[in-house]
Amino acid sequence: MLYKTQGIIIKKSNLGEFDHLITIYTKEFGKILLKGKSTRKNQAKLKGHLELFLNSCLMVAPARGFDIITGAETVRSFSYLHNDLLSLSASFYLSELIDKLIPEPEKDDQIWDLILYSFQAINNKNSDTKIIVNNFESKLLEFLGYGSKQENNLDSIQSILNEKINSKYFLQKEFDLLI
Repeated sequence: MLYKTQGIIIKKSNLGEFDHLITIYTKEFGKILLKGKSTRKNQAKLKGHLELFLNSCLMVAPARGFDIITGAETVRSFSYLHNDLLSLSASFYLSELIDKLIPEPEKDDQIWDLILYSFQAINNKNSDTKIIVNNFESKLLEFLGYGSKQENNLDSIQSILNEKINSKYFLQKEFDLLI
């Protein structure tokens, strides 16, 4: 039985010759992993609706292994963030945090609202990306149960994961260029 969900594409990786494995944070299910069949082909109908950082409405068919995306429609494209290096860097950073800190599908309205708000804010040309990123880190840690006040959000996150967050260093270089 097909099901419908709305989500933000946070990660894509190649699967086989023509497919993608797509990580999406959804409003209805939390973080899920779906298969995009033949989405690496140039003529793929769904290709344009399954790009990174798009907010898309998806039709999904349950399957053994990974559920399969059978239909997609873009809700919000966040066009400014795709054309601004600092905004794009921040989007990669937020996506890496979502992917690494949220382990499994579990609906969470607070986290969905935080993610959607943060991407909308980053997409605003006049926004202060540094404040948005710091707020996102703090709120995500709070919503995941790690407390609301951390001395250094990045240190706390890396300590929780026991690994480095690679995209933060690129984002920090972009922040430094603004000074």
